[in-house]
Amino acid sequence: MSRPAVSPFAAVGLALVVLVALLSAWLVAGTPASVRGNLPEPIAGAAEPSATTVPFTVERGASAGQIGRRLQELGIIRSGRQFELLARLTGLQGLLSAGDYLLPARASTATVLHLLTVREAVPVLRVTFPEGLRIEEMAVLAEQAGFGPRDEFLAAVQRAQLPPGLAEYLPQGAGLQGYLFPDTYILPVGATMDDLVAYMIRTLDERFTPELRAAAAARGLDPHQALTLASIVEREAVIPEERPLIAGVFYNRLAAGDRLGADPTVQFAVAQDPESVRQHGWWKRELTIVDLENPSPYNTRLHPGLPPGPIACPGLASITAVAQPAQTDYYYFVADAKKGDGSHIFAVTFAEHERNIALYGSP
Repeated sequence: MSRPAVSPFAAVGLALVVLVALLSAWLVAGTPASVRGNLPEPIAGAAEPSATTVPFTVERGASAGQIGRRLQELGIIRSGRQFELLARLTGLQGLLSAGDYLLPARASTATVLHLLTVREAVPVLRVTFPEGLRIEEMAVLAEQAGFGPRDEFLAAVQRAQLPPGLAEYLPQGAGLQGYLFPDTYILPVGATMDDLVAYMIRTLDERFTPELRAAAAARGLDPHQALTLASIVEREAVIPEERPLIAGVFYNRLAAGDRLGADPTVQFAVAQDPESVRQHGWWKRELTIVDLENPSPYNTRLHPGLPPGPIACPGLASITAVAQPAQTDYYYFVADAKKGDGSHIFAVTFAEHERNIALYGSP
């Protein structure tokens, strides 16, 4: 009896299996240290924050798979799966070092793996800015993170310049409130406040994409106006899924030529008085009748339309909500004091709104 003929496809598959097995044997034959020694060397010195470096944090206890997926999401490497496999084959999966890094963008998997293995880390400064802070509050966090005195942060903001696409929409004499993107920033030790502020502005320019700006423009808002409305949504919204609903309410009021009636804008107006800031902080919680009658153009309880500029620095979710608001007939909302979780009850008519205030406006 003659032997059955071997399929060409089976032969190719067998050859690939043998090749992978030989490669794996070569890699695993050496110790992790010897294999690591054959990987590309990390770049010497502290990398400058620029378009060619990406801040990255390896969390303590993170697996090679989790790290690889995050590296791929940030565009540092092409394949998180390839990173995980290479870490396993080289025996380095247990040697990935927790900490903050400045990694080269679009690097090879081998280079990044080498940079993240146990080594003498480049000293860095790290600061996280939550969404919805004023620049003055950010200055305190930058000082606490070791970048320098808070007054230097404020001075750096005054010196900073917006890039084209944003600069031409900034009103004459306006500051950069709302233009510093809230995020986690990792820079080499020795970076200045000017470096940090420039990085934050560049990040806003990247995250507030042309697509988002075009979507806002289709709704009648230029970038400055979009950031202004986004800052109000940021201060009003607590529950993430409510941001588009709240943005939709404000669009309905703008379309009617009405007042936005947003308490955070009153808080911003009140904080223009240094004495109020000393007593109540930047965001006075209990507003009085006198506060609600503050003549500042930022007071949307008194003046219709948008205020002159942002009242805080909005995050991407609020910017996106302004670019892509929910399409509803809602015209009113009130915080659900019974739940106390920051959620709101929405209404179409003022009569419904009054009922909601009576039902949910107090615990």
